[in-house]
Amino acid sequence: MPSPKKYARVKTTEPVEHFLAALKRFDGFAQLGTKIARARTQDRPVVYVQVLPGLDLLICKVRGVQPPYADDGTLAHACLESIANALEQAAAGLEQGGYWYESGGLGFLVFASHARETILAEFIGSGPPLRTGDIFRDAG
Repeated sequence: MPSPKKYARVKTTEPVEHFLAALKRFDGFAQLGTKIARARTQDRPVVYVQVLPGLDLLICKVRGVQPPYADDGTLAHACLESIANALEQAAAGLEQGGYWYESGGLGFLVFASHARETILAEFIGSGPPLRTGDIFRDAG
């Protein structure tokens, strides 16, 4: 009877990359700072369409929060953490309304792209009336 082969472990000298560090370098987040700055300066939500393939992000002010707000770098980090946390949750939640996170005076709603119309209709219906075209104009 043949004996099983033994395999030597290969030790890598390269450090294991943290998931958030990989997200920060992703080209899709190139506009994140602009979207956050826009959401801080206006009273209407900003939609980041396809922040990741199949995933959208809605950024808006949290009602009742007064300045001083967190700096843009802190908010961008909190936004990336929100996306990472949402990706760890059940996919059904992304499709049925998304996941809401708050940090530094901003709210982040992470949701599935194919549910965009439904979620925006519900979100806009709860606040002041907005034209959907205005939200998507800011998305680009």
